[in-house]
Amino acid sequence: MQKLLSNREMFKQLLARDILTILAELNDGSCVDLVTVREHLRGNFKLHMYASNDFYRENCTSKGYGYTRFNDRFYRAIQSVNDKGYGLTVRKDKATGKLFAFNTDVLKLDNWIQLIAESFNTWTVDYNRGNK
Repeated sequence: MQKLLSNREMFKQLLARDILTILAELNDGSCVDLVTVREHLRGNFKLHMYASNDFYRENCTSKGYGYTRFNDRFYRAIQSVNDKGYGLTVRKDKATGKLFAFNTDVLKLDNWIQLIAESFNTWTVDYNRGNK
């Protein structure tokens, strides 16, 4: 018998797919800062319609809010796909403190390994309730 996916798991898969699409559109699939990712997911650039925001609004909240509306929800959603096998990792720039989403396939390339090690830290903040 095949197990059904929960709404949260479906949302995570849609979110990861949407972020990977944004990476492909903007920087040849390599990386982009999370501010830009959030603006694209909100639909502010109208380049593409992203399914994760609509799915979240319709299936994961009782009030119909999107996950991009509030900072804690957005970063919690991003953290839920960070280094969890969805093909994404989020790193914090050592110089600016900005967060960047990376395609994990790119990080396996030799020229990226050194850049990541020298310029970025692992993003370890926990945005779940009670852990701020």
